[in-house]
Amino acid sequence: MRTRSPKFPLLFFILAAPLLFGGCQRQDATPQSAARTAAQKPARTATPAAGRIHGKVVQTIEAPGYTYVQVDTGSEKFWAAGPATDFHPGDMIAFDTSMPMQNFHSKSLDRDFNLLYFVDTFLTETGEAPTRLPEPHGSLAETGQSDPVTGITAAEGGQTIAAILAGKDSLSGKPVRVRGKVVKFTGGVLGKNWLHIKDSSTGADLTVTTDGNAGKGDTVLVEGKLGRNRDFGYGYVYDVIVEDARVSVE
Repeated sequence: MRTRSPKFPLLFFILAAPLLFGGCQRQDATPQSAARTAAQKPARTATPAAGRIHGKVVQTIEAPGYTYVQVDTGSEKFWAAGPATDFHPGDMIAFDTSMPMQNFHSKSLDRDFNLLYFVDTFLTETGEAPTRLPEPHGSLAETGQSDPVTGITAAEGGQTIAAILAGKDSLSGKPVRVRGKVVKFTGGVLGKNWLHIKDSSTGADLTVTTDGNAGKGDTVLVEGKLGRNRDFGYGYVYDVIVEDARVSVE
């Protein structure tokens, strides 16, 4: 009797071979695909974990009410912005890293920072670094007392500056509409544009934050929410302020 060799193992090998060798090819291709994917991703600035950076002052840039400081840790250099403080190259300082800003553009400096830390205070070997008194921009909104401007009346359906200041408690957190003349404009501070406006009702000015623009001397219509006792840090403290306003030049 002739013995037949089993065909099933051979058939199984023929059917399974493409899967086995195909799997090997796909595994070989995986690192190349991963490399291509990684190469396509844009490079990002590394942000240290939240904590504290210690380093030597390399340079400083002064701006209204605050100071930009570049420090060298010995391995990397970082920028921080905080309250106006007197530093000199070579000073050793530290600051917290809890408020990093990637790709920050400073309008007031017309400069881009790949990474900038906003800080409430700088630290030195003796403790907190003493800050300079801020410019008038950082005081209470009513401190800009002088003669009222002429010809600036209340907007239709709106309030005068005198009425806003008198009713600040009841208006807190509510929308206000006020017309005024721009007596001061500062752009790009703490990510906002800042206006001081006056009208004919009082000699006090009113501070406004906005994404809009206006020039000194412009008559503007301001619509925004009234804020009370607002402390933005860096010396910017206001008893009354109109925040995130829409500003229209008339």
